[in-house]
Amino acid sequence: MKNRIILFAVMNDRPKTVFEHIIELRSVLINSSFAILVAMIVCYIFINEIFVFLSKPLINSLRYCHQFHALVYSSISEIFSTHLRIAFYTSLFLCFPYILHQVWTFISPALTLQESSIIQRILATTVILFMLGAAFAFYVVIPYVFDFFIKSNAHHAEFLPKIGDNVSFIVILMFAFGLSFQMPILVIALDRLKILRIQTIQKLWREVILAIIVFAAIITPPDAFSMFFLAAPLIALFGISILVCRFVNRKS
Repeated sequence: MKNRIILFAVMNDRPKTVFEHIIELRSVLINSSFAILVAMIVCYIFINEIFVFLSKPLINSLRYCHQFHALVYSSISEIFSTHLRIAFYTSLFLCFPYILHQVWTFISPALTLQESSIIQRILATTVILFMLGAAFAFYVVIPYVFDFFIKSNAHHAEFLPKIGDNVSFIVILMFAFGLSFQMPILVIALDRLKILRIQTIQKLWREVILAIIVFAAIITPPDAFSMFFLAAPLIALFGISILVCRFVNRKS
C-alpha cells in the first residue's frame, strides 16, 4: 500500500505538458477577467461617487485659482464612455492584488522553495508600492500640476476642462506612478535571484538615472513638471533599493 502511495506521488510530480500549461493559463485569464467584470459592474453602480472623487484635484485647483465652473463635454456619448472608462480603470485598480494572486498560482509550481519565498514577498510588496505610487500621484503630483498650469494660463485663455480629458490625465498619471514605484522590487529581485548583482547595478548608476529620466519623459504627459515629479521619486527609490540590498546581503 505504501509503495502504491509513493508511486502515485511520483506520477503526480511528472512535468506538465504544454497543453496543460495553456489550460492553466486560460484559467488564470478567465478568473482575472471575471473578477474585473464583476468589479466593473459594482464600480458602475457607484460611478457618480467615483467620478466626484477623481474630479476633486481639478475642481479644487479651479476654486483655488478662482476659475471654478462646471466640467464640459463635447459629444453626446462622452459622459457615458467616460463613466465606462472610469469603472474599468477602477476595477483594474481594485483587482490588481487578485490578478497578482492568480499569476502566483500559475508560476509557483515551477519555483524552488527559496525562489517561492522571495517572489511571495515581492508580490506582496508590489501591491503596497503600487498603492503608494498611485496615492502619491493623486494627492501630491496631480494637484500641483493642475495648480501650476491653471495659474500660468489664467491670463491667456479661458480653461474649459473636458470630462474625458480630465479623467484620462489623472488615471494615466496614477497608473504611471503606481507602476514606476516598482523600482525597488525590480532592483531587489534582480539581486536576490542572482540575475544582476547589486555591485553591478551600483556601477551602472549613471545609466540607470538616464534611463529613469527617459522613462519618465515617455510615460508622463508632455510637461516638465510631471516628468520631474516622476523621475525624482524613482531616483530616490533607486538609491533606497541599493541600500536595502546591501543591508540584506550583509545580514545574510
